Amino acid sequence: MSKLTNNERIDEAVKRYKNELPRLVKALNRILKNAEADEDLFAVGKINLFLSICYFDLGDRSSIFPYAIKAVSVFEKLGNHNFLPRSYNILGLAYLALGNYQLALSTYNKALATIRRRKRPGLSKDTILNNIAECYYEMGEYRKGNRIYEDCFRVVRTTRPDDHVCAVIYGINISDCYESCGDYQKALNILDTIKPNCDVLDREVLVWGYYGRRCCVLYLLGLTEEAEQYADLVIDAVTTNYDSYEFHRDFEKIAAQEVKSGDFVRAQRFADILKKYADENGNTIDMILSKRVQANICYAKGEMDAALGLYKELNVLYERRIKEENAMQYEIQKNADTATKEVSKLMKRVRDSEQRAQRDALTGLMNRSALTSVAETFFNEAKERGKCLGGIFLDIDYFKEYNDTYGHAAGDEAIKYIARQCMEEETSTVKFFRYGGDEYFGFILGHKEKDLQALALRISEKVRASAIDHVKNPNGQRITVSIGIVNIDLKKSDDSVLDIIKYADRALYHAKDRGKDDVFQYCVLDNSEHEFRRVCSDEKQNR
Repeated sequence: MSKLTNNERIDEAVKRYKNELPRLVKALNRILKNAEADEDLFAVGKINLFLSICYFDLGDRSSIFPYAIKAVSVFEKLGNHNFLPRSYNILGLAYLALGNYQLALSTYNKALATIRRRKRPGLSKDTILNNIAECYYEMGEYRKGNRIYEDCFRVVRTTRPDDHVCAVIYGINISDCYESCGDYQKALNILDTIKPNCDVLDREVLVWGYYGRRCCVLYLLGLTEEAEQYADLVIDAVTTNYDSYEFHRDFEKIAAQEVKSGDFVRAQRFADILKKYADENGNTIDMILSKRVQANICYAKGEMDAALGLYKELNVLYERRIKEENAMQYEIQKNADTATKEVSKLMKRVRDSEQRAQRDALTGLMNRSALTSVAETFFNEAKERGKCLGGIFLDIDYFKEYNDTYGHAAGDEAIKYIARQCMEEETSTVKFFRYGGDEYFGFILGHKEKDLQALALRISEKVRASAIDHVKNPNGQRITVSIGIVNIDLKKSDDSVLDIIKYADRALYHAKDRGKDDVFQYCVLDNSEHEFRRVCSDEKQNR
């Protein structure tokens, strides 16, 4: 049985533990260690994205950001436009949870821009627009936010009638905006519209979020008896399910209405829910919310000493929150810098690993695997910009005889020596590869014919001048090479990369057939015929 890839392990963990988030977090962290060791950058980004989503669903606001920013950093560097908008989205949610609405808005707009560039972006446009609307809501621009919410709602109702989750989320948000504008009946009407969607949902946290929203509106409309029924539904649901901070503002509103009507028992139960949540996570905003509700209850019941003590604690918490907001920009930038550095280090490891994988262990030249990618890059540029693409093929003359005479260790040294001569000629437009055994191939982009000829001659003459003994080589009893070259103007030709390699190979074998230790060029003639032309220096011409 084959071993699962990191990506397959991620998908398997998400499928297995989708309803057990703490176990999913542990499983993803285990896979993350393996992915980092494997230098699997895509898997690292995907795990960080899923971890940030897990912490969002768990209501752990402080843990969302570092994973979200790392996911964004990874997918920005990879240029992955499927996972990038999802990463921007969860990063925006992290900013929103931290109370930084401007940064959240900026990040959502990046997600929106990425989506607009893709046919299949991996995230629906209305999801991002819904979150943009939430930013405007949080900044007090209720009517602007509501216009966007309503557009999202219309899109879902028209194009995805079975998307009950989005219908309920958008409906709840529209109701909240109407309530904030004082349009209580409109707020109830939209909740009535989405009730059939809510009735078929299996996401319990969203169901009791709907109950809480409806309870608020019913109290404000004076429908107290029905409101109390929904309040009890919320209390029962929250005490049996994992809490979420997203609906706590509604809990405060419900408690306020119950205090107003003298229903201190229900109000206290909501206060207890908020206190439990605040005690568990220690978030300043949640602590403010909890103590504000409890203080209002004590004040309404005439418990002035207790109320005064809570108000004093609230003042301390408000001051703490101001300091937190002042420090937030620094912390956000520091976390972002840390994530960027960690991803950059991993990227460097990946690049180094890829380079090692593309290098021949003996010679240090690029290998056949690297040849394919370089060939594609050079060929496309030559084709697009009307340049020539040249090929140079060379091998060591009488190499089998050299190995038989001096041994394979000496043969390896000879191979490395020729490779060094090739590497000395490399530039951004000249790349050499070990083609196999004692064969070498090079691509030359945008060079004139005379420059390619000069390059081939330099290698040939440097090898000959090294005077490495080879008693079985009749050409001076020293190491020599045979070379074949070709230079194709791709603006005038339909030849492929394989054709260029083939032509240079033919020129090489022509050189070997003519006695070796020579350079020949494959030349394409006007009548689609070809000929081989000998390339030699003045010195060799006179030998």
